[in-house]
Amino acid sequence: MTSFIEKLPKVELHMHIEGSLEPELMMTLAEKNGVALPYKNLDEIKAAYQFKDLTDFVNLYLQGTEVIRSAEDFHTLTVAYLKKCQQQNVQHAEVFCDIRTYTDRGFAPDMVIEGIASGFKTGYEELGITGGMIPCFIRHLGLDAAKEDWALLKRFKNDILGIGLAAVEVPFPPSMFSDLFKEVRDEGLKILAHAGEEGDASYIWSAIKDLKVDRIDHGISCLDDPDLVEYLQKHQTPLTVCPCSNTSLHVVKEMKDHPIRQMLDLGLNVTINSDDPAHFGAYLQENMQAVHDECGVSESELVQMTADAIAASFADDARKTELNNKLSSFV
Repeated sequence: MTSFIEKLPKVELHMHIEGSLEPELMMTLAEKNGVALPYKNLDEIKAAYQFKDLTDFVNLYLQGTEVIRSAEDFHTLTVAYLKKCQQQNVQHAEVFCDIRTYTDRGFAPDMVIEGIASGFKTGYEELGITGGMIPCFIRHLGLDAAKEDWALLKRFKNDILGIGLAAVEVPFPPSMFSDLFKEVRDEGLKILAHAGEEGDASYIWSAIKDLKVDRIDHGISCLDDPDLVEYLQKHQTPLTVCPCSNTSLHVVKEMKDHPIRQMLDLGLNVTINSDDPAHFGAYLQENMQAVHDECGVSESELVQMTADAIAASFADDARKTELNNKLSSFV
């Protein structure tokens, strides 16, 4: 099975770019930018990546953002991730980021947007990988902060794939941002929201009804609401599930308990993704292997989820045709 997953042409739809920052690159960027890390050496950084709980994870994630100080750094980070994609035969990737983390430190939003965009340009020219970025509003900072971010992001609308809603889910339902996301949609951008990870099914309903999302990120709590399951079955709303993330953050106790098996059996539109692969020790390939080994996901189901990921992606029609042809040739 490992060989099958390795060779399968893949698509990733749910990954936070700073979550691909490996310990070695964290140290390199810290030295480059003169950032003092709370670790004495590379071994201590690697040890920190074995976090014990959500607080440890958040602290490590934020520490990683501290070493990114320029568009060049974002370019380096993005290309490093896309090289990992090439190793795992990921053909198309759509990554999350936010500008608030950096504008609050005095950096211009251009640093984030232009750095990641240039990284994808290099990734396409040198590796043949397509994709792009999806900036997110940080929901727990509230509506006013999101409005400020949107005012800055408008001029980059041709450089991004859409706008997402991310970070602490409870108690910040998508409905808080409904009017703002109407503006986003009116500008012709796609809309996504993290919902149904730590929040209950009502957060998923809110993302669907109040934001009119194109995709739901996570969505695993949908199983608690039969009416929602029926809606998702009927409308085939894409759910970008991150299995190893869910177990690492204790949303799910063990991989064998992950709801992906039940979600597939119910005919939901599920795709597999990595979320924060460097921190969780699992990129897309490892996530696929985990659900095969522990949840009984078959080869044919991995192929179908890849086809669904292509359809749910924001690639243009010509690229989707190319990706589907590659998948068909593999099969």
